[in-house]
Amino acid sequence: MRRRSLLALPSLLAMPVLAQGSAWKPSAPLRYVVPFPPGSSFDLVGRVVAEGAAPLLGQPVVVENRPGAGTLVAVQAVKTMPADGQTVLMVANSFTVNQSLHKPQPYDAQTDFDPLALLVETPHVLACHPSVAADFARFLAKARQPGAGLSFGTNGNGTSQHMGLEQLKLLAGLNAQHVPYRGVAPMLTDLLAGRVDYTFGNLSDVLPAIRDGQLKALGIVAGARHRLLPEVPTLTELGYGQLVSDTWYGVVMPAGGRPEVKAALSTAIAEAIGRPATRARMAEMGLEVLAQGPGALSHRIRRDTTAYAEVVRAANLTPG
Repeated sequence: MRRRSLLALPSLLAMPVLAQGSAWKPSAPLRYVVPFPPGSSFDLVGRVVAEGAAPLLGQPVVVENRPGAGTLVAVQAVKTMPADGQTVLMVANSFTVNQSLHKPQPYDAQTDFDPLALLVETPHVLACHPSVAADFARFLAKARQPGAGLSFGTNGNGTSQHMGLEQLKLLAGLNAQHVPYRGVAPMLTDLLAGRVDYTFGNLSDVLPAIRDGQLKALGIVAGARHRLLPEVPTLTELGYGQLVSDTWYGVVMPAGGRPEVKAALSTAIAEAIGRPATRARMAEMGLEVLAQGPGALSHRIRRDTTAYAEVVRAANLTPG
C-alpha cells in the first residue's frame, strides 16, 4: 500500500488524556453514528471502536446505523446536533465527495465538523465476476467494446469506490455504466450473482470471495503488491499509476466542541482501534490501522476534497 506522509499525534496513545483527573467524560451513553448499513468492514470497524472506547469514556457507546442518500442522511443529521461530545459520526472518503457532488453544497467537511481521529485505511481491488474476464487485459478489451457495455457496482453514489471507478473509466476509455447500491453487502450480493460485472472493492470486503474463487481480482490500487494478494498486479504496473482510489475511515463531531471534549474523544477512539490485538485482527482483513489524531484526519479530508472535486467535474457527475 502506498505510504503517505501524515500528520500524527505522537503522544496520543502514550499519554491518554483520559488518565487526567479533570478529563471530560460524556454524561450519558454516546451515540456513534454509522452512515452505512451493517455487513461491511465500515460497520465492523465502527463496532470495534465503540466497544473499545466505552470503558475509557465511562459510558456505553451505542452504534446507530443511519444509511441513505450516499451518507447524506447521517451527515446532515449529525451536523445539526449539539457539539457537546454526546454524538460522533464515522466518516469515509464519501464525506469529502458530497460537497462537490451535490448542489447546493449540503455541508462543508472542514468547517461544519471537527476531526477527531483517523482510524484505518485499505486499498481498492478491481474485482469482477469470473464470467467477465480472467485478467486485466481481457477485461479492458471487453470493457471497451461498443454496445450496451459493462456495469460496475458500488456501495453508493459519491463513495470512494464510485470516484475511483469513474476515474478509471475516463483514463482507460471504458464503456460502462454505474449501478449504485445502499451499502457493500447488497452490491456484493449482486456482483457474486453476476447481476453487475465489476467493482472497486475494499480489500477487506472482497478478499474472502477472491480466495474462494467467486470473484476475480484484476488489479489493486497501491504502490506495491499487497501481502494478502501477492499475485495481483498493481494498477501502476498495469499503466494507471495516476489513479486515486482507496478507503479510509475516520470520526468527526459537530463543529464547535470544547478542546477538552475533543481531546478526550480523540484519545479514547484512537486507543480503542490502536490496541495490538485489534491491529492484528484488522491486518488479516486487509485493513491497516492508523490510530491517528485530528491533524491526520484533517489532512486526508483536504487531500480528497481537492482530488474528488476534479473527478466530479471531469466526469460531469450528478447525485442521481
